[in-house]
Amino acid sequence: MSKLTFILFIIILLIAPSPLILHTVLTIVTTNKTMIDEIAINTRLSFTASQSTSINVNNNLEQQAMALFKSWFIDFEPFEWQVPKTWINGVLGEFVEIKRGGSPRPIQKFLSNNGFHWLKISDATCISSPFINEIKEYIIEAGLKKTVYLKSGSLVLSNSATPGLPKILDIDTCIHDGWLYFPSSKFSNEYLYLYFKHIRGNLIALGNGSVFTNLKTDILKNYPTYLPTENVLKEFDGLVQPIFSMMLSKTRETKRLAEIRDTFLPKLMSGELDVSNIEL
Repeated sequence: MSKLTFILFIIILLIAPSPLILHTVLTIVTTNKTMIDEIAINTRLSFTASQSTSINVNNNLEQQAMALFKSWFIDFEPFEWQVPKTWINGVLGEFVEIKRGGSPRPIQKFLSNNGFHWLKISDATCISSPFINEIKEYIIEAGLKKTVYLKSGSLVLSNSATPGLPKILDIDTCIHDGWLYFPSSKFSNEYLYLYFKHIRGNLIALGNGSVFTNLKTDILKNYPTYLPTENVLKEFDGLVQPIFSMMLSKTRETKRLAEIRDTFLPKLMSGELDVSNIEL
């Protein structure tokens, strides 16, 4: 099979093809064991390359967003390099409501194979994307009374183990007391995400300088900051929100490709996938 044929086949598989196309392709390849093995290897390689590309794209996009943030709110470049007099000088707790998640205890009694997603710090540290759309653990309904349940689109900030790490949820989940969340804010999630990324080093230093210490809520509430005017924030959001939308699309694409790969390849390799009786 030529390299071009491999590429075309892989593309067909990874764009969720119609049953007719999938049936035709699989009918051809399942008659040739060597071809199956070769396709499996190349599909894995293709996914790895695709995943790496998505990560690189997201990293570049986040760097662009961070560059804009620093230009506007650290260097004040659009405002003649100084803080505008119309901005309010204060602390973060004056402009953002900061709350902590909760944990039913002992947690082992509430963990389950299904139910409500249970966000752990490891779910955030294992990905470079600003967005979390995959969570490994669940808790039962009885645990909801002792935790905080957040909807997709919420911003969270790690408060323990690896403190000061912001993430935006692309999935509904419960959060334990190792997470902070923000029920109301004068800032958008995109602004706060970039803000927390920028000040993370300072937050860790204020929390005794260790990435394994807890980030005290009071440290965050009393952190000095400015509140720009509503028009400035709206204009900034208009620049960075499309960037975050692109990062979200790439994150979802990576997950979708992984699901297709993990579903299709084991069945193809084991011979479990049989298309002879498929009716179209």
